[in-house]
Amino acid sequence: MAQTTPNGIFEPQPGSEIEAAPPAEKQDLPIAQFSTERAVDRPMSETPSGCLTFVKRKGRYRPETQTKLRNSLLAGMGFLELANAGDFAANVWNKIPIPVYAIVLMVLGASVALGILYFVVKDARLSWENLRGLRAERYYLQKEKARHRQDTEMTRTLESLLDVNFREMGTELVDRIGMDTFMGFGALTVGIGTFMAIGGANENVYRASNLLSGYIGNAPCALYGLANLFWSIFVWRRAHRHSQAGTTRLTGSRMEQMLKIRTSRVKVHSSLNGITGIVGGAGSLVSATMWWGYVVLIPCIASSILANYFWRHKIGYQRPLVRQVVPFNEESIVAELAFVDLSRQRWSQPRSDPFTGLVSKTESVSCVMEFIVRNRLFEEFCMRLLADAEVCAALFDTSRDTVTISSESLGAVNDDAVRGRLIEIARALMTEAAPNCFRDQENSLLEVLGCVLCHPGDDNEKMVAQPAKNPATAEDSVASSTLDGLAEPCDSGDTLERVVETDTSESST
Repeated sequence: MAQTTPNGIFEPQPGSEIEAAPPAEKQDLPIAQFSTERAVDRPMSETPSGCLTFVKRKGRYRPETQTKLRNSLLAGMGFLELANAGDFAANVWNKIPIPVYAIVLMVLGASVALGILYFVVKDARLSWENLRGLRAERYYLQKEKARHRQDTEMTRTLESLLDVNFREMGTELVDRIGMDTFMGFGALTVGIGTFMAIGGANENVYRASNLLSGYIGNAPCALYGLANLFWSIFVWRRAHRHSQAGTTRLTGSRMEQMLKIRTSRVKVHSSLNGITGIVGGAGSLVSATMWWGYVVLIPCIASSILANYFWRHKIGYQRPLVRQVVPFNEESIVAELAFVDLSRQRWSQPRSDPFTGLVSKTESVSCVMEFIVRNRLFEEFCMRLLADAEVCAALFDTSRDTVTISSESLGAVNDDAVRGRLIEIARALMTEAAPNCFRDQENSLLEVLGCVLCHPGDDNEKMVAQPAKNPATAEDSVASSTLDGLAEPCDSGDTLERVVETDTSESST
């Protein structure tokens, strides 16, 4: 078994099955040799961390601290509008004696309304975890902005990241925690009031039921719908500004198309979300006294489910929280987007082993680890590694409650069986996670790009497209710039070039 340091960090020991690779081996994989002058790391932070600490909780290892903003919206939250209509039978058959079929409908509606509270509580907890991470990130970014007041490029970078952070925090506060609080309270009161309506023969119970399943239960939904409308308008206008900036500064390029698709989706979702909230809130108030209010709620239920699906699969993304900032600009983000776009295309191509299309040496653990780390999948890889009892026992002291895993140490494993198993875990992870991995990177980078374009460093700068290259040539350019375990972004000059137009040339045009 490998030895660990007192704090649980895995370190190869001389004479064991796992020992550090000799310096000569590292010389066989010179990273700098294959990198291009325009190779760009992920712009949202510096080179991602390849060292994570995990703590054993309830028999399973979990990350010690949150490292990512997660796309954790639950599908069940799309049915909150349905819970709002759970008092249908109680309000329509509001008379004594209550028909038997109405009692059955009351039990069903109240059960649905109260059952959805499970998803409300779980979603609120997941959203709160995201919000805590975003608050810590914002505090760090604001401190960095105050420290780099004289650095124009760094200030622009920090303003762009703060812009992204503000929108993400607003989404967690309004679209998730706000919805969970107000509509969850509405579902609770509607469910209780509907159950009480079954015993409506008692006058006091009858009045309490009417209040709970009437205005008290439905008023929070209307208040949330109004607040959500204002937030949706802000998000729509923000996306529209990003789209206009992309049209101006990325004229005719592939990046302009990608940004326009992204902003169009955001505008569709915000419109759908805002209209659904305000119409559903108004309908719920009407339904307290008039049966036809539920007719209005039917399309709201359908659109709420659609908006939930649309966010989870087309707009939302997972990204690492910023721990350390390096300055970036339009050119670096465009180059990174070009790389992600080509990587996504290559992975989707029909081939027997798509993993070999992106990893330079699939038999090298160090290459595979480099690819995993740089594509923000190291945490997921470690979770799978810790779940494999045989490999985990060979690498770590499983008697400890805390384990720290380093990608460099894993790359230095010398046991052939363990090395083979590490590559198998990485291959399985990428096979399952690659589509979502590249989609998340694309969505998060487009969000940053829109903010950068709206915080221009020079009003006279403009990104102009070059003639499109042959797809095969573009793909080869990615392959030729392969690093130790990761294909680096292709030369951004292959797709776009930066042109500075002076005021004189503009006026002459």
